[in-house]
Amino acid sequence: MRTQMQTVTQAESALNSHLNQTFNYMAAGVGLSGVVAYFTINTPALLAIAAGGGFIWMIGLLILAFTLQSIVFKLQPAAGLAVFAGYSAFMGFAFSPLVAQYTGSSVASAFGVAALMFAGTAAYGYFTKRSLAGIGTFLVMGLWGLLAVALGTMVAGMFGVQVGMMQTVINLIAVPLFAGLTAYEVNNIRETFAQYGRDELLRSRLAILQATSLYVSFINMFLSLLQLLGNRQE
Repeated sequence: MRTQMQTVTQAESALNSHLNQTFNYMAAGVGLSGVVAYFTINTPALLAIAAGGGFIWMIGLLILAFTLQSIVFKLQPAAGLAVFAGYSAFMGFAFSPLVAQYTGSSVASAFGVAALMFAGTAAYGYFTKRSLAGIGTFLVMGLWGLLAVALGTMVAGMFGVQVGMMQTVINLIAVPLFAGLTAYEVNNIRETFAQYGRDELLRSRLAILQATSLYVSFINMFLSLLQLLGNRQE
């Protein structure tokens, strides 16, 4: 009995260590994005470049997001972290024109609300006893649909179509969608660790990929909340 309890304790300790590593990577990515965004916003030449390539940046970020998994699994963890850092920096650069439109207090408030939502849904995903794999499938399908609508809205806006109301609807859907994805992703970390946690190399790669997924969910929650609740600069 004692041996069994020790085994369970060791497994929980290993899982918690993996989760800490994953969340540390994710937090570092968010911090790097914030630093790059701040620097870009306060450098007019860079901000002009960022503002001029909105659609191109979005397509580039989507391509990177969907190819990152195959890239990381071919690299050593240190190189995979470098790729994640580059992705985070690019995200900070790309969304800086959007953030620049809002007051500093609005940015701080949206970030705080996003952090609380992220913490709450992550805790649910961790502590719930049931698998969220089934819900995750529907959430991923919803994400694909939301991406398609968002791209269509962006293209329509480029041709002068008024898309303000549609953008609001997209943000209203995005907040609970990415909150749900956060719970699913944390829940999935538990399940994948139970399967692959003994492989040190695979575990390191998974930490980077899982950090990327959590990072994307948090950033999108933050940006959606900012657009819904924020006050624009005068």
